[in-house]
Amino acid sequence: MLTAVGEKLVLAVPVKYQKLAREFLKFGITGTVGAIVDFGSYNILSRGFGWDSVYHLFGYELIAANLVSVPLAICSNFILNKYWTFHNTEKKVLRQSTGYFVMNVFTFALNQLLVSFFAFRVPAVGNIFGNQKDNAAKVLAIGIILFVNFLGSKWLVFRKSGNG
Repeated sequence: MLTAVGEKLVLAVPVKYQKLAREFLKFGITGTVGAIVDFGSYNILSRGFGWDSVYHLFGYELIAANLVSVPLAICSNFILNKYWTFHNTEKKVLRQSTGYFVMNVFTFALNQLLVSFFAFRVPAVGNIFGNQKDNAAKVLAIGIILFVNFLGSKWLVFRKSGNG
C-alpha cells in the first residue's frame, strides 16, 4: 500500500504504466529504508567508532565503513523488494537471492567507485560539504545507482515465471 499522495502520483501516470509507477515508488521507499540502514551503520562505524580508515585499491580510495554499510543495506533491500515492492511470493528464494546479490556485486563496486570519485576527486563536494563530503558522496552515488537497481530487480531478479 502507498500513501494517498503516492496513489495520486500513480494515478497521474497513463493507466498502462501505473503498475510500473507504483512499483517504482515502492522501490524508492524500500531504497529509503536501505539508505537509513546504510547511512546509519556507516555513521555509527565512521563517526561513532572512529572507523574512518581509507584503503587504496586500483588507485581509488575506499572508505572502510562503506564496505560494511552498503552490504547491510543490500540485504535489507532484498527482503523488502521481494515481498513488498514486487510482491514476489515464488519459492525461488535461492535463485532470486543469488541473482540479486550478483547484480549488487556490480552496483556495490559502482557505489565504491562513485563514493571515492565524489569524495576524493571532485573538489566542489569537499568545498560545499566539508567534513560531510563522504555522506554527500554516498547520496550522489545512491542517486545514480537507483535506476540500475530498479531495472535489474524488476526485469532480472524478481521477474515472475511466465512474465517475460
